[in-house]
Amino acid sequence: MTSYMFESLVVESKEQVMVAAFNRPDKLNAFSPKVMGELNKLLDCVESDDEVKVLVLTGVGEKAFVVGNDLPQLAALDPMGAYEQMVTGQKTFLRIHELSKPVIAMVNGYALGGGFELALACDMVFASTNAKFGFPEINLNTMPGWGGTQLAVKKMGLNRAKEMILSGLFYKSEDCREFGFINRVVSPDELLGATLEFAQTLAAKNSFSIKMAKNAINRGAELDLNAGFFFEAQAYAVNFSAPHAKEGFEAFLNRKTKK
Repeated sequence: MTSYMFESLVVESKEQVMVAAFNRPDKLNAFSPKVMGELNKLLDCVESDDEVKVLVLTGVGEKAFVVGNDLPQLAALDPMGAYEQMVTGQKTFLRIHELSKPVIAMVNGYALGGGFELALACDMVFASTNAKFGFPEINLNTMPGWGGTQLAVKKMGLNRAKEMILSGLFYKSEDCREFGFINRVVSPDELLGATLEFAQTLAAKNSFSIKMAKNAINRGAELDLNAGFFFEAQAYAVNFSAPHAKEGFEAFLNRKTKK
């Protein structure tokens, strides 16, 4: 796997899994335009590197995953600048949502505002018992702007999304598990191991099959049932036409015959 160097991200390779940690612990890993730019470069690298099968995003330190936007920088913007920054963040998080490879948020502390939106844009969330989630924007007389109002509804339903966004309260990971957007809650000591173990499970699967299945799942959240079924059948046929599908069937049937 190629080695990648960034200023705001610490990137490590764990076999076919890339672990990228936001590295601004003194700012609780808050986003800045530079961090957003490097995240986009990272996504370019992940998409083009065939050796990377799964991306894990996390934060450096024990306090925070990502706490959101860099508030002094954000507060200095005019309305047009704020709009452009929101669109930039939305495009980046949509890239994560649509990335051809699975993305896991490994949440080790606070995931607030833009950091919470980032976690919701990922395919799965593994959280430690120390993690806390929330949309504090309403407490600043503003609102989520990096897709939070949309992602929250899709990931946890309308009522829960309204509860979290309109209250501005922080919620423990164990409480959020029932909201539906967290896959696993484990102790801080177990978080890395549990996340990597599952990531390796995904990395062992055929990459193209994963890509097509993820695409079909995403479209299923957007289309009506009939259109979703049609899209799924098309994706199935495309994957079925590839050599790896025939190999998979033959391997299974051969194992069954030998029993």
